[in-house]
Amino acid sequence: MALSQLIRLNMAHIQAKMCSTKSLSSKPTKSSFAKLMKPMKEFKRSRIPKISVVGAGQVGTAISCMLLLRNLTKHLVILDINYELAKAEALDFQQASAFLSDARVVPCGDSANSKNSDVVIITAGARPSGKDRSRLTAMKKTVEILKKAVPKLVELSPKATFIVISNPADVMTYAVQRIAKLPKHRCFTTGCHLDSVRFRNLIANRLRLPPSQVHGYVIGEHGASAVPVWSNVSVAGIRLNDVVKNLACGDDPENWAEINEQVVTGGLAVGKTKGYTNWAVALTCTDIVHAMCGGKGKIASVGTDMQGMHGIKDNVVLSLPSLVTAGGISHVFELPLTDVEQRKLLASADVLLEAQCSLDI
Repeated sequence: MALSQLIRLNMAHIQAKMCSTKSLSSKPTKSSFAKLMKPMKEFKRSRIPKISVVGAGQVGTAISCMLLLRNLTKHLVILDINYELAKAEALDFQQASAFLSDARVVPCGDSANSKNSDVVIITAGARPSGKDRSRLTAMKKTVEILKKAVPKLVELSPKATFIVISNPADVMTYAVQRIAKLPKHRCFTTGCHLDSVRFRNLIANRLRLPPSQVHGYVIGEHGASAVPVWSNVSVAGIRLNDVVKNLACGDDPENWAEINEQVVTGGLAVGKTKGYTNWAVALTCTDIVHAMCGGKGKIASVGTDMQGMHGIKDNVVLSLPSLVTAGGISHVFELPLTDVEQRKLLASADVLLEAQCSLDI
């Protein structure tokens, strides 16, 4: 073969490789799936080096513990109106800081030490009481506490992301958004993320599988009107609805519907004995903060103002699958729902709207 022919063949081979490389490196075309991802306005990514936990009760202390154990912050502020309590909890952690990657834990009684926090986690509020331990009955006392605490927190940390844990979480998130005029992507609640994990755990127990391998969401209120989305439950890519007849509906021969009540009452079973719940919600909150600390985030059923989603016409805080990253909620996903699930979601929105409208803010 002539040298000129070899050169031509080599050039052709190089050009083919270049075309192939160019094809691989070019950006993929936008998928139609993107239509289901609703971006949050004003969203920006940020770093998370400093976290303030407001409330040094059982929940606040459990969250502080989990944040430190998972090494999610090097600078933790524990804030409580009872400064001596905050001081004692902070000192208890600080004395063992060598086991916590040398984290700095600071007490606070007047918000001053929370200045320039990147994340503020609000757990302060009245504890649910009575036989049904209803979150909604505690809200009026809690909102009065938030009226006094939130403006100062926002003044000191105007760029922070606020995560609301105070009960009832959906309604209190609405209250914080209104009191502080915070954008909804930077003020949200862990909401139904815990309910979703309970849901997956209950299904996994029946199927004798690890809970992490069951996929599904609970949406709506973090409370009595929560909506387990059975139509989207899947394991190994298999929709449970495709293989189980009348799954959690109709005659429901396998009685999957009993899980609905267990999802809603899971916390009550713990609270009736302990007088409170703390570890599950602490793990849930820490999971969300972990999603915010790095990488591309996590999709979780968290709650913020969902006006315009799924036909919701009012400013109602409830949970839908959302992408949580360093700057808060970047996108919300509209799940395909059955007609029954859609009606239940709108009914849940009505329950929450009524509660929101009763607030004195």
